[in-house]
Amino acid sequence: MQKIVRKSAGVRFESDVLLFIDQLAREQQRSRSFIINAILRWYAKWLEEQAQQKVEVVKSEPVIRL
Repeated sequence: MQKIVRKSAGVRFESDVLLFIDQLAREQQRSRSFIINAILRWYAKWLEEQAQQKVEVVKSEPVIRL
């Protein structure tokens, strides 16, 4: 297992996203950082699985909206 290095990253959240993260953190009794890292790890794993399966994803709507 590779060593995990923690670095601070100045990130600003929109209010609805912050409310969602805070709610998850309370429910799971975890920190915001833990929740965000878990979500991003899950998403990275999902993307990798999609690439391996070579599933054709419908591109009509982006997964992440800007």
